[in-house]
Amino acid sequence: MKALFFSIDLPGHVDWGGYLAMAREVVRRGGEVLWVSGPALKSTIQAAGVPFAPVPTTGWQHVMPPLPPHLSPQQRERMRMHRALAVWLDPEHVLAGVKALAQVADEFGPDVVVIEPFAAAGAILAERRDWPLVVVGRPAQLPKPPNPRRPPNPARPFVQRLLEAAGVAGRYWDLERGHPRSPLLHVDFFFREWYADVKTLAPQTLFCGGQPAPATPLEGIPSDSRPLVLVTLGSTFARDEHFFRIAGESALLAVARPLLVPGRRAPDVLARLREAPPGPAILREWIDYAQVFPHLAGVVHHGGVGTTHAALVHGLPQVVVPHAGDQYPQAARVTQAGVGYGIRPKDFTMENAPVILADILWAPGFRERAQALARRMHQLGGPPRAAEALFALI
Repeated sequence: MKALFFSIDLPGHVDWGGYLAMAREVVRRGGEVLWVSGPALKSTIQAAGVPFAPVPTTGWQHVMPPLPPHLSPQQRERMRMHRALAVWLDPEHVLAGVKALAQVADEFGPDVVVIEPFAAAGAILAERRDWPLVVVGRPAQLPKPPNPRRPPNPARPFVQRLLEAAGVAGRYWDLERGHPRSPLLHVDFFFREWYADVKTLAPQTLFCGGQPAPATPLEGIPSDSRPLVLVTLGSTFARDEHFFRIAGESALLAVARPLLVPGRRAPDVLARLREAPPGPAILREWIDYAQVFPHLAGVVHHGGVGTTHAALVHGLPQVVVPHAGDQYPQAARVTQAGVGYGIRPKDFTMENAPVILADILWAPGFRERAQALARRMHQLGGPPRAAEALFALI
C-alpha cells in the first residue's frame, strides 16, 4: 500500500491526537508512506521514522496582519472568525498548494491520500486525480436536512469560492459544515460519547481514542510545590497577548504556576511578555507535549484538537477559550463532559478567570471526571487501530 499523508506546515497539524503516530504505525507494518508538507516540519516527520517530501507551500496563509487595537470584544470575535476561515480557504493560496502537492504526489502515485481537516489542497487534488481520500482528525457527519430558518455556516461561501476557482464539484467536501469529507474513512482520536452534541454520525467514522505519553523527568522547568498549568493558543492564534496576560495572572491568583507558551510564530508576543511578565510566570517559546503533559495539573487553551486531546488522554481538567471555527464546539464539549469550562473570549476576564482556574484545579470532581474519560480513551486502541483500518481500506 502506498499512502500519501499531507498536512499544513504547522506543528499542531501533524497531531490531531495521533495523526503522525498513525503514519509511523503504517510504516512499521510495511506500508509505503510519504508525508508531504512544508520544510519546517522535515525534522519532526523524519524523527518519527516517516519519509518526508517538502513543498514550498501547503495552501495555508501564514502571514496575517494583527488585529487592530481598541476593538470591542464583539468586533474582536467577529474578526477572529473571518481571519480563521481566510487563513486556510483563500483560493490563491490553496491553489498554489495544489500545484506544489501535485508535483510530488503524481511522482509517488499513491493508492490513498490521507489528510487532516484543514489540508484543503489535498482534498482538491485527490478529487482531481480520483484518488481515494481519508480524513484524520474529524468525524464524518450525515447531510443536514433542509431548514430555511437555519443560518448558513459562515465557512460555506469561502468553500464555494474555492471549489469554483479549483474547477471541482466538491465530491470530497461537506459544504454545510465547510470541511473536507471522505466517503470512505474518517479517523478520529476521541470517542463517540465526546460528540454527545452530534446526534448522528456517518458510518465511515472510526473512533480510536489515544494513549498517554509515558512520564519522563521534566527538564527546563523549575520545581515547585504549586500545580503547573499550561497556557497556549497553538500556532495560528498566538498573537493574542491579552489572553496570555489574563491567563497567567489568573493562574497565579489560583495558587498555580503558569507555563506560558506563545509559540515560535509569535516572537514579538514572547518578547513583550518577557519584558513585563505577568508575575513569576514561566515563559517558553515551545514545549514538547509528550514530556510536559504528564506533569501538568491543568491546561488553558484555545480548543485546538491536539491540545484538547492531550489534556483528555492525560486526565487533565481544562479551560477552553475558543478563538474560531470548531474550537467553539470543543469548548462546549469540555463543559458538557464536566472536565472543565468553555469560555468565550469576551468573558475571559480578570473578574472571571481566576475563579474558573481555581475551580478546575482545586475542586476534585473535575480531575476525577477527566481521569474517567482518559480511561475510556485508552481502551480504543489509538494509532495502531487507525493504521489497521487504513490497510483494510485498500
